Amino acid sequence: MKLIVSLIASLGLASAAPFELLSKRALGDHEWARSKRDGCPAYLEEGQYEFPHYITQISAREPDRAFGSQLSGVVTPNDVSSVFSFDVPADRADANCTLEFLFPRADQLRSSAFSYDGPGTFFFTGYLAGSCPGPNTTFNNQPTAGVFPPFPPIHMEPGYAYTLDVGPCTFAAGTCVAGVTSSNDTTFSFFQDTDECAIGIYNAYSYGLPCPVEYCGGDA
Repeated sequence: MKLIVSLIASLGLASAAPFELLSKRALGDHEWARSKRDGCPAYLEEGQYEFPHYITQISAREPDRAFGSQLSGVVTPNDVSSVFSFDVPADRADANCTLEFLFPRADQLRSSAFSYDGPGTFFFTGYLAGSCPGPNTTFNNQPTAGVFPPFPPIHMEPGYAYTLDVGPCTFAAGTCVAGVTSSNDTTFSFFQDTDECAIGIYNAYSYGLPCPVEYCGGDA
């Protein structure tokens, strides 16, 4: 989830300190996404968010293996990491970009699933804006490193939405932003999905003052 923070931070867009988790909110059963029938948190407004344009994995133990395009995020301790990238349209230059990770409980999901085993420590690192993954991405052939170091580790667990960063989309508009997430103690895999109940990493758009209460409220 903090992967998204790193993406915007790498562009110098962060409104908070680099790699700072802005909020962690419980996904309560009273907060539904598209409608109150779905059983999904109300975080993704139709037409106002980006699904990852490209997802792939890299492996420290198989540093020259190219995984190619994937549909799921996969992380294993000290080995497999997942790389996500977003295309930000040029016409979003006047919007705010909110990078967030939605991690519902298993019973809140309808068309996706995840496996999660371990203490839940995760690391996120942003790549340079405009340098994004592709079919030839490997551990030894990653996108260009960003200007900031990796985030401090954060704890992620099911049942929460993590607001990672909020800032103007200006410098990301018209290009791609990407980052990598890894762990030293947890195995985590999930099918990135928005059908009925959303799970995974997203870049949401808003206009006006950044960081509205529905994104940045709650316990940090």
